[in-house]
Amino acid sequence: MSGELTQGEKETLAAINVGASALSFAGSAFIVLCYVLFRELRKFSFKLIFYLALSDMFCSLFNILGDPGKGFFCYAQGYTTHFVCVASFLWTTTIAFTLHRTVVRHKTDVEELGAIFHLYVWGTSLVMTIIPSIGDGYGQAGAWCLVKTTSRATKVLQFITFYAPLWGAILFNGFTYFQVNRMLTNATRMAAGMSDRQQQTDSRVDMKGLFNSIAYGLNASVRRTLQQKIDLWWPEWFRKWLPGFIMLRDQAHESEMISLKVSVEQ
Repeated sequence: MSGELTQGEKETLAAINVGASALSFAGSAFIVLCYVLFRELRKFSFKLIFYLALSDMFCSLFNILGDPGKGFFCYAQGYTTHFVCVASFLWTTTIAFTLHRTVVRHKTDVEELGAIFHLYVWGTSLVMTIIPSIGDGYGQAGAWCLVKTTSRATKVLQFITFYAPLWGAILFNGFTYFQVNRMLTNATRMAAGMSDRQQQTDSRVDMKGLFNSIAYGLNASVRRTLQQKIDLWWPEWFRKWLPGFIMLRDQAHESEMISLKVSVEQ
């Protein structure tokens, strides 16, 4: 049984590739347009997203060409698609590295690494694109033009120059985001614990203030106010039955006089 695709299968795959690439192109172009139009988005964190979207936009654009057949357009699609597609998932590793350096390692020097990021992404993509061309590796590869898989050597070249960087980026991003997520989860738990302890402290302070008010708040002024209210509310015949109340009032007046005398002498 031959492993070659039939003409109908190639046309079906090419149509699916064109439709998916068109959607990807629209989304990436929207991000690029927002970055160009709005100056407030031109920060370092969004610059990485801009370059990722730019790479993905050109990758999708050349995939929209579908199956150009053979000749110049086939080689143009193979080279450019390989270069910008490798660059697109390498830019994702720079975003993951920036998050890890900022959140986990608490570094603030990520903006100084912009030139290194460009050298890493574009340089690696260029090398991965040139290597297959040494052995005439580009050409018809199923429903589009890419690194040919007609022999074991070209399959190895395709794995080394495309799938190895792709899976390396996936593993690196997964491990990095796991550490970032763990750090954020621990920080959230610590913040929640501190908030609970603060609420418990505030409740204890409120209860202590209440007890202090009960224990020490009934000073002479408060007692005198209470006695005046009682004099107004309680009838005369009822107060006659409360000799302790009269004694309490006399003590209140006496304590006020003593405190006033002491303050004058000082």
